[in-house]
Amino acid sequence: MQNSGDHPLTMGQLSMWRALSVRPPEQLWESNLDLAWSTPVGTTEEQVRQALTALAVRHESLRTVYHAADDPGGVRQVVLRDPLVRFTEASVRDPFDLAAQPAWRAWVRTPDDGGAPQVRVLIHHIAADGAAVRILESDFHALLRGERPADAPAPREVAERQGSDAFRAKLAAAGEYRRRTVAAAPRVPVTRGPMVRACAHTGIPHGAVRDAARQLGVTLPTLLLTVYAQALATTTGQPGHLLWQLSANRMDPTVRRLVSSMTQLVPLLAECDPDGPLRPLARDINVAAARALQHGVYDPFAVELTDFDHGSFFTFLPAPVDAAADPAPSEWEPGRIEFLAPRAQSGASFYVLAEVHPYVQLTMRVMRNGYGRDEVERFLSTMTDLLLRAVKDAA
Repeated sequence: MQNSGDHPLTMGQLSMWRALSVRPPEQLWESNLDLAWSTPVGTTEEQVRQALTALAVRHESLRTVYHAADDPGGVRQVVLRDPLVRFTEASVRDPFDLAAQPAWRAWVRTPDDGGAPQVRVLIHHIAADGAAVRILESDFHALLRGERPADAPAPREVAERQGSDAFRAKLAAAGEYRRRTVAAAPRVPVTRGPMVRACAHTGIPHGAVRDAARQLGVTLPTLLLTVYAQALATTTGQPGHLLWQLSANRMDPTVRRLVSSMTQLVPLLAECDPDGPLRPLARDINVAAARALQHGVYDPFAVELTDFDHGSFFTFLPAPVDAAADPAPSEWEPGRIEFLAPRAQSGASFYVLAEVHPYVQLTMRVMRNGYGRDEVERFLSTMTDLLLRAVKDAA
């Protein structure tokens, strides 16, 4: 099997590699992403196979295996010259052998009623993060239509740039920012408990929350992060909180369409008055979040391992890139809270994921003693009420 040599990993890939290195074997599958892609009616399995093979030719992360080293930070990525696509069905709980084969596979399911085939993709987070998954789906549909997307950047190129002398000062500054922020954060004793997962379907349309953020003079993710911080202060009675936001690290135009794992967690401190107005808090957090994101790329082996029980974690999922092509709903819907089955024991013990399109959804996962269904419902209701107030005030 020919390859194009071995290369260093990006800081995002290294972050995932380090997280995997301390994870129990029975939890390794938890980094698998289970995706479903639609296809037009009449699409054949052979057309799907050809598009998926072309996708692997286009994106190096779909042709990459990883070789460990004596120094944990010295792991290398080896890019295969030829695509090796596995078209066999698998369970999301099947772990990938990252050293043996590229960390993805795909298969087709055709409904009995003759409807459009559905493509199922199982891919490891080291090969694609949340933003990369959307790029892959967009490119897959373009290839299925016979189009040729523009050339894609390669992870090894980014890794070489991040390992250069010119980048060293940026990594050092980011590492120091991370250390200082975590050291200054209040620490509340935490013990892990049973997992509770729930989703607040707020019924707030994307356009309404987007307009509220504009009226406040902040970004949309900042508005959600502010509401998160205020809900923490309101429900805990504690004004100061360490927040961890997931940085996509795609502000540089050269990496916006990179398919790889780019994400890293960056901390910030929020000081909230539980009964105070949202506007000044939102502007303070907007500044703090922007500063944190400037330090989003750091060497994970040059800092302490993330303590997933210290602080509260937050991920923002933006609207799809092509969302503007489809008119978003403007009608409000009744809100509701849905409790979900537990999944993925590794990682943060207090975590909220905010999706904003077509409606705002807040998915919460907690593994801390003192948080049962009632406490989770209260937190999500508080967060929803704060967001509703912000939207109505802006309108």
